[in-house]
Amino acid sequence: MSGVSLKPRATLEARVDLSGITPAVTCPLTLRELEGLSVPYGAKSVPLAELFFIEGAPEGVLLIEIGDSRLDGVGAGMLEGELIVDGVVGAWAGRGMGGGVLRIAGDAGDFLGAELSGGRIELAGNAGAHAGGATSGSRRGMSGGVLKIGGNAGPRAAERQRGGLIVIGGDAGEGLATDMIAGTASVGGTIGPLMGRGMKRGTVFTRTVPELPAGFVDTGEQELVALQLLARRVPELKAVIGQSTRARRLVGDTLLGGQGELLVPA
Repeated sequence: MSGVSLKPRATLEARVDLSGITPAVTCPLTLRELEGLSVPYGAKSVPLAELFFIEGAPEGVLLIEIGDSRLDGVGAGMLEGELIVDGVVGAWAGRGMGGGVLRIAGDAGDFLGAELSGGRIELAGNAGAHAGGATSGSRRGMSGGVLKIGGNAGPRAAERQRGGLIVIGGDAGEGLATDMIAGTASVGGTIGPLMGRGMKRGTVFTRTVPELPAGFVDTGEQELVALQLLARRVPELKAVIGQSTRARRLVGDTLLGGQGELLVPA
């Protein structure tokens, strides 16, 4: 099938792990092969057709017609194609993605885009904790790609981020950019306390100065002509940068030798 549509047969009674069910995997398969794909469902594994009606979709697209907070790992490991979810998803959506586009019309659970290295994730709603961060026990968070969150992000978004771009349209919870090493994050709303603790490098854009750890130093307002060049090159940052060419710059976490920066366009 050139494209695949999945529609739940009934309300899910347990969590489903859809890790590895990506356009690159599903689109080349026949209907019979798709129906027989095995997915973890609670404490057991079941054929995909036991949980979903399977139909065709536009070429290269995997469509999940009705989202559910019990759908974990949606788009995890995705490398190409387009995956669209008409609703909410559970944890680990887009984990380890290296390419392609994941679009989610609702909210997402914890670890959205964890360890993302490429591609693009667009979430219309709110994200749980650790968006764009590292998985448990890992030292590497997101290293590339774009993670765009239309609503709010929970605690510790961009934790251990090493590259790429995270755009949060609403508020960000506490601990944003903890141990950030590189990359860029932008927050359109407010930021919770202890942003940037352990931050080494990287840049965070925001509209107001949040509560920061003691290791941040305010260097004052500066003329930064490159802001407009950046806004043109990365349109996702335009909402926060606006027409500004000046920004208040705070540097940290200097207690750990960090030179990350928080920029508040004037």
